[in-house]
Amino acid sequence: MNLYVLSEIAKLFNEYEKISYIGRLDDNLIKLVLDNDIFYIDLAKSKSDIFCSVDSILAVKKYSAPFDFALQKYCLKSEIEKCEIDGNNRILRLFLSKALQYKKLKCILQLEFTGKYTNAIILDSKFVVLESLRKITQNSRIVKVGIPLTPLEQQQNFNIKEIEIGESMIEFLHKNYITKITSKLESSKQNEIQLLENKKQKLQTLLSNLPNKDDLLKRADKYAEIGKMLQNSSEIELQDSTIKLKKYDNSIQILDIDFVPKSRHSLINEFFAHNKKLKAKAKNISLQEENLKDNINFLDSKISFIKNATNLNDIKIINPKNQKKIDKKESKKYESFFINDLKISVGKNQKENIELLKDARANDIWMHIRGIPSSHLIIHCSKNIIREEILQKAALILCSFLKTKSGNFIVDYTKRKFVKIKEGANVVYSNYSTINIKT
Repeated sequence: MNLYVLSEIAKLFNEYEKISYIGRLDDNLIKLVLDNDIFYIDLAKSKSDIFCSVDSILAVKKYSAPFDFALQKYCLKSEIEKCEIDGNNRILRLFLSKALQYKKLKCILQLEFTGKYTNAIILDSKFVVLESLRKITQNSRIVKVGIPLTPLEQQQNFNIKEIEIGESMIEFLHKNYITKITSKLESSKQNEIQLLENKKQKLQTLLSNLPNKDDLLKRADKYAEIGKMLQNSSEIELQDSTIKLKKYDNSIQILDIDFVPKSRHSLINEFFAHNKKLKAKAKNISLQEENLKDNINFLDSKISFIKNATNLNDIKIINPKNQKKIDKKESKKYESFFINDLKISVGKNQKENIELLKDARANDIWMHIRGIPSSHLIIHCSKNIIREEILQKAALILCSFLKTKSGNFIVDYTKRKFVKIKEGANVVYSNYSTINIKT
């Protein structure tokens, strides 16, 4: 983080009156809304920064550590008294006050972009630590709740290197983000797409190695035919890989067989049992084939979504790693992921759509693309009010699962209780709202 840029940001922040929203979106990423303008504070040690983004960045999970509660308690809806930098250190301080019923709650939100000590620290007026993103207990500079914060030494003989900002600091922060994210986003896309391509290749191998359904049915018919012939024979002589039949008209027939019967006495039953087993296997092959194709298509949709992603959190949403676990029984029914700790589920085929409709609760949000046979989507929210940006993101994800990857789509959404199942996954619905999505 450049010190000159940070000093200009401090001047910009002094123009605002209050913190309308503050909260973590990722382990080291904080969303800060001043009045109506959105800023993102990246506190990753090696690349700390402040930026703006045209695209709304959503959290992949809900953060509920003591630091996150402290952000809400001390900083949310607080007034900005002043903003300044700490001399020649890359430290931004927001002096805040929050009106309570009987008093004013004052604090300092200190954002440190200093490499080793990069941190977000909430301090009281005497610079005692109230909470922090990172606790530091083993270095010479302790960051621990209840302990006064040791100030960093000022850099001596330091000249601030000016950077061309342009007409607007906010525009500069937008450009800063584009420059910063481009290479990292492309690298992340390549890595995630390669992982998905590897999964897809494994599924395609399984698909190509499935037994042929028609061959299985032919073998099943052959076994049934032999079983009937055995029933209509007067004598049966079992040899290594053949059966010698003597019919009631004294004619002889030799049959080749491709399995070793357990015994002569159960021979007829074994052929009919093999007939039944192969028919069941053929039916199961169809289900496996359908399931593998659905999963391959779904991976293609994920790949397409990642290719068009404009921020790293979108990739984490659609292809999560260390996110909360989905129940194993449920994960077999349909695909699920999380936005802001809200579970979003999508059906990959008609069967999964039906299961999804059955499992959804009355006040969950249902989504579907109007006029196109496609996936159903459920936002498992019960009675919670869903923010517009989450609805938009869910609708965009739903449209990305279409085989037609580009176009203008109308996504209707309503509460599950207003969706009536007619037949299979076909529904009628009412009391709906609409989102227009262009992909």
